[in-house]
Amino acid sequence: MNLNHLSDNELLNLLKQGDNTAFETIYRRHWKYIYGFVYQNLGSKEDAEEILHDLMLSLWKNREESNIENLKVYLFIACRNLINRSIRNQMNVRKFREFQLLNQLHETSSTDEFMYSKEFEIRLHELLLKMPEKTALIFRMSKIEEMPIKKIATQLDLSEKAVEYHLTKSLKFLRENFKDFYSAN
Repeated sequence: MNLNHLSDNELLNLLKQGDNTAFETIYRRHWKYIYGFVYQNLGSKEDAEEILHDLMLSLWKNREESNIENLKVYLFIACRNLINRSIRNQMNVRKFREFQLLNQLHETSSTDEFMYSKEFEIRLHELLLKMPEKTALIFRMSKIEEMPIKKIATQLDLSEKAVEYHLTKSLKFLRENFKDFYSAN
């Protein structure tokens, strides 16, 4: 049975009743943009497929209790939450510390913290100027502009391994040169 003519809300009502065809129609209608959104954020086909699977499995399992008013908004928010969870799960302690270090600029709540962030920003800028130009550029694209490695590689016409090499090089350099910064503050 073809349900393509039904609205998302009509499909959701059928889904609540356990209608498999409604579920399949929802999947076919929305899978491309969900997959594309995840892939754009994580840069991995496997992760995009896994998150799409988890999202749709959750939609099916929770169909009877769900009170979804706007399916596209629900799918986007649920997808974003799954992406965030995936990133948290993939982060190791070193990456988390680097994340904290870079995001210190964005989390200022007092004048002292603002000054500290200004000092941090100045020091980061000075250190980036000391790096090879390509290494600094890749660091900015990845850690400041939050571009996926795959996108950086494509944009700079480099292999993903080359991008990862430059990132590792820049992070090692920053870790070594920020040690005294933290003991001074």
